[in-house]
Amino acid sequence: MWLTALDDAWRILAAGLALGAGLPILFALGVKSIAWANGDLPDTARNPFGRVLAVVLFAVVLLAIAIGIGYIVAHGFGYTLTFDGLLPSFVKR
Repeated sequence: MWLTALDDAWRILAAGLALGAGLPILFALGVKSIAWANGDLPDTARNPFGRVLAVVLFAVVLLAIAIGIGYIVAHGFGYTLTFDGLLPSFVKR
């Protein structure tokens, strides 16, 4: 019984980190990547890969925000958000 409880607690912790603290961490890494791209970090030269990394990280954050807003709005209009295929879709409840 204890092992089942610990297994469930671990899953809740992982989901909380991914959804709760994960997006601010990705945003912070995007800001750090911009500094890396511009050479603003101590003892580093300009690196164009930093700008590419920042764009990817910010795109992931914006996509997660858009999906979250879409989920909330869809429920208000009587739809639900499903992930049946490659892209999420709205289905009437």
